[in-house]
Amino acid sequence: MRNTLRWIGRAAGLMVTLLLMATVFWPDLSAQVMAHATPSISPLHNLLAALTEPSSSGLVMAMAVLAAPFVSRADKFAAKIDAVTAQMSAIHMEAGDGPLSVEQTGQWEKLQTERAALKVSHTQAEQQEEYERTAPARTISAGNGTGAVPGGRVRLRAEDDVAQRGFRAPREFFTAVLENSGLRERAEVTDERLRLLAVFDKDDKKAAGELAFMLPVAFTPQGLKAAVGSDEQGEYDDRYGGFAVQTTRIAGMLQVGFEGDPTAGRTFPIPMETPSVEIEARTDKDHTTSVSGGLTVARRAEAAAAAASRGAMEMIKMRAASLFGMNYTTEELLADSPRTVIALVQRGFETQFPAHMLMEKLRGKGGDEYLGILTALAASSLGPTVSVAKEAGQVADTIVTANVIKMRARCWGYGQAIWLANQDTYPQLAGLSIGIGAAGALVYQTSVVEDRPDMLLGRPIFYTEFAATVGDQGDLILANWSQYLDGLYQPLQSAESMHVRFVNHERAFKLWLRNAGAPWWRTALTPNKSAATLSPFAVLDAR
Repeated sequence: MRNTLRWIGRAAGLMVTLLLMATVFWPDLSAQVMAHATPSISPLHNLLAALTEPSSSGLVMAMAVLAAPFVSRADKFAAKIDAVTAQMSAIHMEAGDGPLSVEQTGQWEKLQTERAALKVSHTQAEQQEEYERTAPARTISAGNGTGAVPGGRVRLRAEDDVAQRGFRAPREFFTAVLENSGLRERAEVTDERLRLLAVFDKDDKKAAGELAFMLPVAFTPQGLKAAVGSDEQGEYDDRYGGFAVQTTRIAGMLQVGFEGDPTAGRTFPIPMETPSVEIEARTDKDHTTSVSGGLTVARRAEAAAAAASRGAMEMIKMRAASLFGMNYTTEELLADSPRTVIALVQRGFETQFPAHMLMEKLRGKGGDEYLGILTALAASSLGPTVSVAKEAGQVADTIVTANVIKMRARCWGYGQAIWLANQDTYPQLAGLSIGIGAAGALVYQTSVVEDRPDMLLGRPIFYTEFAATVGDQGDLILANWSQYLDGLYQPLQSAESMHVRFVNHERAFKLWLRNAGAPWWRTALTPNKSAATLSPFAVLDAR
């Protein structure tokens, strides 16, 4: 009978686990089961209702606890008995139809003795478990060895086990709940461990007047427990004390800003006294017969007439255009935080203007913008910039040594040139080298001096986010910026007005300058003895 109850309890525990899983994965189904629960399982109904209140994470934890296997001490002895019996059967099978050998007989008798001892231990374990389960109570001890306290009240054993209330596993608790389902009085509960956990809520209509049982603390999902940080004053929540904590505002403002313009101080400055200026230039980009724009010199015999020549000229025109920055700020913000907001506007524009100028030097479209060197391509007859082709079979998004050497070969005035590259080209560039026999020479030299740039083929290289990403045209640029005209008519100025948005109670801030810029070379240079043109500006084709 006892074994039968144990198996029934285990089956009931499995049923509870499946029902709990249903509350997670099929909430509509679990709701229907609870709605049609019979009075005989209403305590289970109450238990499921309590467990389905918290979040699904707490319920999953409860399921994990319920699914944990419970193996009693008696079950362990039973398993050992089965194992020994299996060994004894194996000896007989090994002997076959014949008698056991002397050695086999000794092994079999030894196992028989061991099995008999295990059966005794199994019986004792079952008796002890049954006693612990049904032991009704004990008398409070005086604690001084004098025995029971006269007239002392009877104390349930489960009262000393605050965490588990006398239950060794969740499955044992739920089995006891099922065995005591449908009761209406605490005195009717046969398992005295459950009497401390029995509750009745008259307002709970679903309980139909039947008892429900609280989960022991040890078996309660974490989501149902009152955790530290939920019932005290603290800074963790503004409502419970966080509002009382003062903060300090540190002076100044953190900013990333602009990494700087490597071309600053390297361009050809043109002071502009008027919005438009003209500069005379010699047309001398074809050196096949003359390097001076057409003038030639020649030897002549005595008394022979000298050959005449003349030079060609062109006019370089620059017209300043305005570059504006505008900001509107409410008068309320200016009144409440005058220093912070004004500094924000001023420093922001002071950073944005030079960044925008560098971007135009590289990609400006001309007209009211600078003419950028990536726009002024010789192949498009828009300027002098030469674009070096990729190598045959070159892998996409790579830079090889031959690319760098060919760019160097096309650069005019290399001694004044600098390299510009996007940061994502560094892994390609840092490993470049020139093979010389079994050895080689580095193309890229990392700087070992603070605030000194790295060198690529003997010239400084600067990394900028405004260069193209690796693989696109313009990811690596070689430029002699002394051949780029940078005219300034009006330097950066600022003004403010309260009248522009007077009805909106806002103030307008504007900053502006007027300038112009472009390469003064209109074409690339054709050298005297080579078909490969030269230019102050060289870029690498897309790969």
